[in-house]
Amino acid sequence: MNLFKCLLAIPLMVFLWSIPTFSQESNNSITAKFLVEGGIEFGGDEILKVFFTNGEDQTMRAGQGGYLALGGQFQMTKVKPLMLRAAIGLKYNTTAAENANIRFTRVPITLIPYWNINEDIRLGIGISSHQSVRLKGDGFVPDVDFTGSFGTRVEFGYKWVALTYTSIKYTDELNKSVSANSVGISVSFTFPNK
Repeated sequence: MNLFKCLLAIPLMVFLWSIPTFSQESNNSITAKFLVEGGIEFGGDEILKVFFTNGEDQTMRAGQGGYLALGGQFQMTKVKPLMLRAAIGLKYNTTAAENANIRFTRVPITLIPYWNINEDIRLGIGISSHQSVRLKGDGFVPDVDFTGSFGTRVEFGYKWVALTYTSIKYTDELNKSVSANSVGISVSFTFPNK
């Protein structure tokens, strides 16, 4: 996995190194847009199982949750197929309990270069870091702080919707590692539209 991350970092470093070169050629060599993204993701190891008085139960998994993120999209005018997105957000998951606010929160930070296959289809492979990973038990179960890490994020998008896959792990206070790998679907919008 470490070799894969290193190989993934090489195109990203080349892209970031090339930005000043393109900027010197033209004042408008990079167009920047405001990015709003949201989605829902599923998967990961079980971190908690909640049992309800009606006999039902609910499993909370390390990778599941809905998220909302804000950031920027940067398009290279000299290399039209190349695009970069950077965002920070909040990922949230809760239980269906009416008398408890048990929740699992994370702050995902992503940096993803994309290759636009055409005007509508894009493929992105980048990095994601989850910070402030916390399980709040609301007095019913102990609170747990996890240490986030860096992982790989892959997206395949069509217009404003994308399929996502994130490979990442968290480490709890007892140094136990849990998989927070997830698959999901996201929607994103950029402003201004042109």
